[in-house]
Amino acid sequence: MKVIPYICCGDPNINFTFDLIKTVAQYSNFIELGIPFSDPIADGKTIQKATARSLKNGITIEKIFKMCSRLKKEGLEVPLVFMTYYNIIYCFGAGKFLIKMKHAGIKGLIIADLPLGEDKGFESLAKKHQISLIHLIAPNTSNERCLEILKHAGLFTYVVSLSGITGARKKADIEGLTLVRRIRKIAKIKKLFVGFGISSPEQAKAFEKVGADGIIVGSKIIDIYGRCIKGRKIDGKKALNEVKKFIKKLRGGK
Repeated sequence: MKVIPYICCGDPNINFTFDLIKTVAQYSNFIELGIPFSDPIADGKTIQKATARSLKNGITIEKIFKMCSRLKKEGLEVPLVFMTYYNIIYCFGAGKFLIKMKHAGIKGLIIADLPLGEDKGFESLAKKHQISLIHLIAPNTSNERCLEILKHAGLFTYVVSLSGITGARKKADIEGLTLVRRIRKIAKIKKLFVGFGISSPEQAKAFEKVGADGIIVGSKIIDIYGRCIKGRKIDGKKALNEVKKFIKKLRGGK
């Protein structure tokens, strides 16, 4: 099973983020790096807490770019993509943001609150700088709209498995399984990665059976290493080992 771990940058510090990326890289098809935002409307309590810790501990966009540049220099092979909100990009400066992404080796960008076609100027700018925009399909997305989104699919298409916010669930949501089955019929060879609520190998297998090419997991990873955080400190060795074991299980032990 293909896996995309979501990692909240700077939680609880940028050094741990760097080590976590290096640890999960060999088991990942892409790595999604969350840029902390003060109002993460698509995220549940777990990612909200991670974001709050990161911001409290002084994370900045510049620190994130610096870390990504270091990973690139050290030869990290797995493609990195950013996940953020448009306000972050707008305030930083869209052109400047995309240029720094390219220089840091970031291949794709997920913007939770910027639907396809909402800002065509930005879409053109991203294409100019060879940054793949990764769009979301939700349970209430019509087939017509799905086809439009799939036409613009870059590295992969993000399938939101439920009507709600992020957060680990105990089993695969029927709504999500139905959605993936529906999209698979029209997506053909497009890469479909399912996120929101996935926390176990059993869920991963359920989505694979209905046509998903892979899964995106974030809240469960944060839950795992979060147990090793006390105050502003983390037992890094234990945290990395526990996350590594979890990612390997998601991939079917491969």
